[in-house]
Amino acid sequence: MNPAAIMPDMSQPNIMEDDAAYLRMLRAARPTRSQEVMARLDLVKAAYVVTYRDGLLAKAFDTFLEECLSTRDGKQTEADVFFVTGTSGAGKTRTVERLLANDPSLQPRHGSFGTIRPHVSIKLTGYMLPRIAANQIMEAAGHPVSRSTRQGDGWSMMRTALRKRRVKLVHIDETQHLVAGNRTAADYRKLADAIKGVSISEAWPVMFLLSGLPEIVQLAASDRQFERRSRWVHLGDMVMPDQKRLVVRVLEKLTAAAGLELGGMPDTDMPGRIAHAARFQFGWVCQLVRDAIHQAIRDEKAPTQLLRGHFAMAYADRSRARDNNPMNPFMVDDWAALPPGSYLTDEAQSEGEGEV
Repeated sequence: MNPAAIMPDMSQPNIMEDDAAYLRMLRAARPTRSQEVMARLDLVKAAYVVTYRDGLLAKAFDTFLEECLSTRDGKQTEADVFFVTGTSGAGKTRTVERLLANDPSLQPRHGSFGTIRPHVSIKLTGYMLPRIAANQIMEAAGHPVSRSTRQGDGWSMMRTALRKRRVKLVHIDETQHLVAGNRTAADYRKLADAIKGVSISEAWPVMFLLSGLPEIVQLAASDRQFERRSRWVHLGDMVMPDQKRLVVRVLEKLTAAAGLELGGMPDTDMPGRIAHAARFQFGWVCQLVRDAIHQAIRDEKAPTQLLRGHFAMAYADRSRARDNNPMNPFMVDDWAALPPGSYLTDEAQSEGEGEV
């Protein structure tokens, strides 16, 4: 087929301005079989496995909101800072997204005056200066950021900007990028003071939800007042075999979304293999199961059941274990003797360091 024959007119406004329409165009250009696979993957990605962590987090967050939204003699009081920590692959981002999406007090309000968003979220993608993060927060709130604002102290300007936009909670995801690099104790205190200055504003105290790797604890450790005003939920490693049932629930939920069967897999050692390959991180377990399902639904033989072989192929795709079966935990009997996580290099595995 001539590719030009299926290319739409790029001058169409909806293609140039509508991101979703552009994505639909790219998908429509894929072969029919690929489109069918993506449609099933959509259902798998939309599935969410509710765990005890969601209940624990919701209870702690409800307490946080009640404390921060209560008043003293009808006046707002200083707001606290809520931390959600976990190692890479713990599932922090999606868990927090769901938490915020399900809280009724934080949903957008629409009216003749426009749309009010009680909370805004930004995601840091790499090392970032606090000044730039402040500008991103104001932009996310819909507040215009001029050139002079970009060059000034965004944190002091933020109080007025968020009040004008009626924002009461700011969520910063991947907060570790604000404390990365060659930061000194003075840098931590300065950042803590900036956040604290917005959260304890008398006119408009703003709550902060900071999610990221465990090292963000340095923010609270740098300032006693910041420490006192902090609340914490840590999403820890899975404990096997105690939490085997949790892995099984992921398998059941995601395979059902894909229209696949599990057979006797829950009663085998597969839950242990999956957790081991995912470094005992819940979010990584979900990703690995999703990858295996992808292998199954794109199989030309159209299997109706998820098999161990699908996990072996998925693991090989995300590691250096392709053509090195002894390092693939889904290809060997003594899988527990292999280092947890993705096989990358012998040196990296022996050191056991670094995020995957």
